Amino acid sequence: MAREWFELLKGALEKAMNSTQGILFIAAAGNSDSDASFNEVIPSSLKAPNLLTVGAVDKAGDEAFFTSYGPTVFVHANGYEVESYIPGGDRLKWSGTSMASPNVANLAAKIIAVNPKLHPIQVIEIIGKTAEKTADGRRNLINPQKAISAAGTP
Repeated sequence: MAREWFELLKGALEKAMNSTQGILFIAAAGNSDSDASFNEVIPSSLKAPNLLTVGAVDKAGDEAFFTSYGPTVFVHANGYEVESYIPGGDRLKWSGTSMASPNVANLAAKIIAVNPKLHPIQVIEIIGKTAEKTADGRRNLINPQKAISAAGTP
């Protein structure tokens, strides 16, 4: 019964995302150092053309020890010891794919600001084609400068 409910939820979310092509969804891959697709983590294991799943790297671009990975993880961004504000105005350094995914959301917003006519799928394509693959081929590091430049190119 649990599996049946899980499949209903997963199917409903994928259907909702696929029916809203005008919305860009950005998801954190997860912090379990495992394949998000194999573990069926939601939303990072979902497949939708307007969903971009983000893994975490450290400031040197090396895969963070905690980041989840797999075929649905499209790009990677810094998610290690990211300075963050907490209620009351204090700052702490947090790590996780939940720290990496806002970096990509910020990049997507800048791309749309440069070229408001772009659709979510085009934004994802720009981020992907301008990302830099690491030597071992495991990570696609976002390159904000290249992505923003590409957004202004017809």
